[in-house]
Amino acid sequence: MRRRRGGRRQLLLSLVALAVLVWWQVTQAGPDGGTDGASGSASDAGARADAPGAAQAGWQVTQVIDGDTIEVSRDGVVERVRLLGIDTPERDQCGYAEATALAADLVTGREVTLVVGSSDDRDRYERLLRFVEVSVDGVVVDVGLRQLEAGLAAEVYDSRTGYARHDREEAYIAADEAAADVCPDLREH
Repeated sequence: MRRRRGGRRQLLLSLVALAVLVWWQVTQAGPDGGTDGASGSASDAGARADAPGAAQAGWQVTQVIDGDTIEVSRDGVVERVRLLGIDTPERDQCGYAEATALAADLVTGREVTLVVGSSDDRDRYERLLRFVEVSVDGVVVDVGLRQLEAGLAAEVYDSRTGYARHDREEAYIAADEAAADVCPDLREH
């Protein structure tokens, strides 16, 4: 009899341990299945995926900072996002107002998808580094590519300048080379 009671006790302890393990796994899972415990950053809550090309949809644009930087929010997380692969004019430079206006026209008040495209998750200002896509009249638009096509951005931060190659590099270079020169010094980075 004692042996049986010990077996029941061991079974009960095993079931309790299993229940605790399942509870812990469920409470540690974030909205994307990853963890968002105390050791994680805001980007762990869904903005970062492991592989380039991975996308996180459903980010609401809350502010357009300039032609290549926006602010987004999702599930209580607010992030500044720097568009990958392009550089638009800074304040007081030729094309600044136009690039900022184009970005605002494309994304203000809309949900965007953030697409991982770099081995670096953030820049030196702690902005997320992402390609940004938005649906405009049912068509998915790459915001950075649109800036390049309009001649309001320069294609930079690619394998030609010592950065990691990104999967949109060829299309970005082609758009940059084909675009009209809105501002003569835009591509002198």
